[in-house]
Amino acid sequence: MEDLTAKQECASAFDAHHPPSNEIIEKCVHCGFCLPVCPTYVLWGQEMDSPRGRIYLMKIASEGAAEMNSTWVSHFDSCLGCMACMTACPSGVDYGKLIEATRRADRTKGGTVAGRKAPPAIYVRNFTRPDRLRRMRLPLLVYQNPDCRPSCGAWVC
Repeated sequence: MEDLTAKQECASAFDAHHPPSNEIIEKCVHCGFCLPVCPTYVLWGQEMDSPRGRIYLMKIASEGAAEMNSTWVSHFDSCLGCMACMTACPSGVDYGKLIEATRRADRTKGGTVAGRKAPPAIYVRNFTRPDRLRRMRLPLLVYQNPDCRPSCGAWVC
């Protein structure tokens, strides 16, 4: 029995540190009350783009029956995080914790998942630093509006 449990843990698509809680996943009774309140399901009508479908994907990934590929990740990226499903759920599934753990896992397991590229270094070095953003303000303003011109020592846009 212990070997089977160890094998399932190894086969899981999630890392061992912060996987989505199986207790929360098991609370979902797949009733479908979340479907009409989920904006992505209403828009596309695809089961895997609904909270119920995403919970199913989490379950099969934790069992090792699915891997994190670009299609799998896209279903979680399409979730708006509005949590309307949580208020509609009669079982009290804490979908917020599940989606948070899944998104963290799909971005950390194996570095870049599903062919995602790391953001270019120029973005990381500049757009995460307020002091550098302040210095870039004027050049970006000029770039945005080519009608900007210097007038009496000040820029007029």
